[in-house]
Formats: sequence, structure tokens, C-alpha cells
Amino acid sequence: MRPVVGLTRGLPKSVLEPMVVEAIRKHRYLRDLAEMRETEAHQCEKSDGAPGPAHTAYVRAMIDVHAQQTVLSTLLDVLGYIPEVLAD
Repeated sequence: MRPVVGLTRGLPKSVLEPMVVEAIRKHRYLRDLAEMRETEAHQCEKSDGAPGPAHTAYVRAMIDVHAQQTVLSTLLDVLGYIPEVLAD
């Protein structure tokens, strides 16, 4: 993601690391939300196979997870290491 690399170029690690930690926490939140949406989707499956609102919510949640993963991976590459982040 060139825009992220460009925006963060030259930032000191003391500024960049808190951004990465925030991105990690956001990714964890989005992952947990997607898991919850997946459970809801399985509980609300339609017998005709058509995707219902719960399935659509799961798909949206997974798109958010994958988008955040791309941002996070890029930020980790820029930072050059994985900072320690305590479990919530």
C-alpha cells in the first residue's frame, strides 16, 4: 500500500509504533466482530440457500478484517518489527 508507506515515511519509531499498536487493536476488534457475525450467520441460515441479512453482515465484517490486515501488514513492514501488545 504505497499511500500508507508514503504517509509514514520518515516518521520516528516513537510516533509510528503507537499507530501500529492501534492498528493491531483495531484488527483484533474487527476479527472478533467478524467471528460474532459468522456465528449469527450460521444460526440464521435460510433453507433456500439465499444469503440473508446476517450473512451479508458477515461478508461486510470480513471485508473490513481483510482491509485492516492489509493496512496492518504494511505498517508492520514500515516499522520493521512487531510491537508487544497486551491482550484486551
